[in-house]
Parts: sequence; C-alpha cells; structure tokens
Amino acid sequence: MELLVVIAIIGVLVGLLLPAVQAAREAARRMSCSNNFKQLGLAIHNYHSAYNRLTMHGVGTKSGTLNGPLASGGHMYQAFNDHNAMQLSALVGLTPFFEQQGLWEQISNPLWVDANSNGTIDAGEQYPAMGPHPLTGGVVYTPWLTEIAMLRCPSDPGTGLPAKGRTNYAACLGDSQRTEASGGRNAGLELDGGHYAGWDPDGYVVNARSAQRGMYGKHRLGKFRDVLD
Repeated sequence: MELLVVIAIIGVLVGLLLPAVQAAREAARRMSCSNNFKQLGLAIHNYHSAYNRLTMHGVGTKSGTLNGPLASGGHMYQAFNDHNAMQLSALVGLTPFFEQQGLWEQISNPLWVDANSNGTIDAGEQYPAMGPHPLTGGVVYTPWLTEIAMLRCPSDPGTGLPAKGRTNYAACLGDSQRTEASGGRNAGLELDGGHYAGWDPDGYVVNARSAQRGMYGKHRLGKFRDVLD
C-alpha cells in the first residue's frame, strides 16, 4: 500500500514538473532564435559598413540561353547547369559575415563535385562560380545542400535530407507577389500576341502592379538611407 502511495506521489510530481521542463526548453529555444536574429542583423550591418549597401535579392549569373546546355549524358545537370538564373537570395552574400567564409569560397569559385566517386572530373560534375540554379540544378552541389545552424529556428528544425538551403529567416520583398503573368493585380493587361505588360526580354514578368515595397525587392539596390519609417 505504501509503495502505491509513493508511486502515485512520484507520478503527480512528474506531471507537475514535465510542463515546467518543456516550458524551460522552449524558452531556451526562443532565446537561441533571438540570438540568430541578432547575428543576422550584425551581418547585415557589417556588410553595409563594408560596401555601403545591402545585399541584393535575386542576383547571380545568367546564360546566353534560357536553360543553358545539358551535360553530356544528362546524368548530373538537368537544366540551368551553367548559371543560376539570377535566383540567389540576399542571404548568400551575407555568408562571409556570419562566419561562413569557407562556404562563401565554395560558392564564389568553380566547384568540382565527384558525385560518382570515381576520382575524375566527368561531364556535369564541374559547377561554375556562384553555382547552378538552386531549384532545378545542383542536385549534388554541396553549398546548396549545406544547412547553416544559425539560419534555423530551434523550434522548427525540420528533418530529412537532401534538402536545399533550408532556413527560417527570409528577406522582406514587400507586400505583394514578386511577379504576375496574368490575373491577380495584372488582370486585363494582356497585350496583342498573348504577351503581358511588364514582361522583360527574357520572358519573365518584371514586377506585379503592386509595388515591391520591401527592402529586398528582386534586383533592387537598397541602403539604410532608404528606410524612412
């Protein structure tokens, strides 16, 4: 009987203490997340101090053709293998400023990835400086698969690999969609020949009608002096 009472008391104590332990762990995770924001903010300030501008969103390299050539045999690159189609985020340029100089050197220089482990450079295993397209290319491009702990919120760790550039923090583009081909804010803007107002020569919509009012609108150069509120 006494043993049952002791077990019951222990059960009650565990029930009381467990929520407190979980709350303490979550508080620690929130503190870690806040520290990540602080480090990211310092990186932004240090970059601006060095270059008198913010990192740009939607930058990189571009090919003379829309998709770029396919690799011989097509076993490594699928599309956009020789460029990244100007699809790099503002976080890429910040990597040297939050203690990721090694990663930046991999990105900013041509990189060979021995995907088939035969010790030789085969077709499709040599990636250009600034890397391939992060979405449709670079299946084995190491920098795009690298997960930076500082860019992940401990409360939302995510699981499963391979994954590309997972982060819980993103640049603010503003209060509208980035592009729009038809419908939405560009409804009724279709021109003769099936083209839409706002298309650039490469066939991409430049901007939605609603202005990109964030500090990291695509292809836009921003400085601290542009922050007016």
